[in-house]
Amino acid sequence: MLSKFNRLLPRLAGLSKQTKATFVSLGSKDLSKQNTSANVARRDRLQFSKERLTDFGDLPTGEVPEALKFDRPVETSQLNNGVRVATQHWPGQLATISVFIKCGSRQETIENSGVAHFLEHLHFKGTKNRSRSNLELDVENMGGQLNAYTSRENTSYTMTVFKNDASRAVEILGDMLANSNYDKNQIEAERETIYREVIETQKDQMETTIEAAHYTSYRDHMMGQPILGIRENIGTITQDQIVDYHRTHYVGSNIVVVGAGDITHQQLTEYVEKHFGGFAANTPSDLIIRNTDQPFFTPSLMFVRDDEMANLNIGTFFEAPGWTHEDYYSFLLFQRVLGEYSQAKHTGAHLNTSSRQYNTLHTLLGTLPDISLHKCIYAPYSDTGLFGSYFHGNEVHSYQMLYAGQIIASDYANTMSQVEVFRAKNRLYNELLQHETGNDITQSIGNQLLYLNRVVPRSEIATRISNIEQQHLSRVARNWFFDRDISAVAWGPTGHLMALSHYNRPIRRSTLGWYGDAHIYID
Repeated sequence: MLSKFNRLLPRLAGLSKQTKATFVSLGSKDLSKQNTSANVARRDRLQFSKERLTDFGDLPTGEVPEALKFDRPVETSQLNNGVRVATQHWPGQLATISVFIKCGSRQETIENSGVAHFLEHLHFKGTKNRSRSNLELDVENMGGQLNAYTSRENTSYTMTVFKNDASRAVEILGDMLANSNYDKNQIEAERETIYREVIETQKDQMETTIEAAHYTSYRDHMMGQPILGIRENIGTITQDQIVDYHRTHYVGSNIVVVGAGDITHQQLTEYVEKHFGGFAANTPSDLIIRNTDQPFFTPSLMFVRDDEMANLNIGTFFEAPGWTHEDYYSFLLFQRVLGEYSQAKHTGAHLNTSSRQYNTLHTLLGTLPDISLHKCIYAPYSDTGLFGSYFHGNEVHSYQMLYAGQIIASDYANTMSQVEVFRAKNRLYNELLQHETGNDITQSIGNQLLYLNRVVPRSEIATRISNIEQQHLSRVARNWFFDRDISAVAWGPTGHLMALSHYNRPIRRSTLGWYGDAHIYID
């Protein structure tokens, strides 16, 4: 056996010399000049040069992925009554038509809170030209999908149909929004449906926590009231309130119609002219548009104690820029920096251990065994916004969740990992590339026209994101997070948290040094 091994030694020595010579010959060349896609494909053993690995192999600042350099053209026009029309065309079998109205729960009052959502429901209950059953059959027989939603500042109705039925889809949407019957009997019948929807929505713990955060952040403004309305108002909203809200806001200057898919701009403009041309251009002089003043952010605490709940919900929020602010795109990137965390996905004895997430927040949460969920929330509006984090976990980690929600974002003012910035950019690039359905496209274009009065192509969004550097994000963090008051919400078994006599300052202030160290790490 030993003699056999001795015979192998000369061969191994020769192989060692040959290998060394190979590496010497490679090292004597400038590989960066050879590092083209053709050369790499031809010689798979040749790795990228150090030059290409600069900044962790990410694209240089200002460059975007090749696929995001191209945009489908978007055409826009405006009717005489102020209705705006936009289309993005591509060949296919489907067409998506979305109608956006610049109104929502913000334009309500305490007395009629919930009327915007109530009106959305009534638009599905029949018109002067077709009954509720006929409306449903017309959509069903086309094989179409009809959806709607109400938010704080706008309402949307969307239909997806086969391209040959696009004209009929526009006619149905126009009929719903212009000729609906706000019959007293139908209003009474709809109260129970809306009440059940409100109750079901309140079972969604994250949604309810975010609504509570809006309430405590905008206590002196209707922006703080729930989108679905005050529950006690469901039984008191009147026909006159519904009609007045419709007359005030469903006017041409507030309406945007967007088409995406196999429908040309000329076709859609003709359909919209025919079925939306009858809307009044502006709000009648006898009616008033409410709550146009800017809401003030109110740093505050809100505790909703329920000791029967199994886990605690925490929301910590900073004041944030709106759609038109120069820091809007920086906050889109910040939202991807903090990202989303799931205990099932980001922990465990495998490669996805918390220390390998390249995310400061995820690394911290991975050391805490009973925090099951985190999601970063950015809610921009026309003149304000909220940015923060939602946590769901065991009450024993209440301090850590409050800590993580404010200190991590605040600490970015001093230290911003370049890796986290690159990962956030790439995540946002991937999201832009995945916006391919008709609904995705119409929602993007509609919101841009409502808030910015122009369409922002995705190549421009990608370019703006690619030019954001870590130093810029640190500056943004200093302006918005560092030493700023927050609004915080805790819902669930909050007794342990509320018992802390000095909770007010540690919870509300975002920069108090490492005050939470004693609560962070568990052996």
